[in-house]
Amino acid sequence: MTTTTTTTTAARFTNSQRAAIIVCAPARLAPGMLAHKVAHHSIGTDTDGSPSGGGRLVFTADRRWVIAAACQPAPDPADPHTGRGWAEYSAGWADHMGALACPACFPPEGI
Repeated sequence: MTTTTTTTTAARFTNSQRAAIIVCAPARLAPGMLAHKVAHHSIGTDTDGSPSGGGRLVFTADRRWVIAAACQPAPDPADPHTGRGWAEYSAGWADHMGALACPACFPPEGI
């Protein structure tokens, strides 16, 4: 009796996956590093000064734009460190540098 186990592993990017992605920084792009699709978040305060990830934002110096991996949950607006440690790159550049496509963000074709 033969059993076959199929696992989903990260692979290089396909032509259909050429879109904006992000990879973890401050580590520089390197072969084997996982790259993710981008999720942009606007974090600021609402009209009563409470942290808010959307809705009616007050346009003050407290408002900031946060990028994160699309496969991760939305960042906590109350966390002052949220979004740190990510940098945005093009998929072409990440592919050129040998980064791998996150299987959650870039599902393999044909599945």
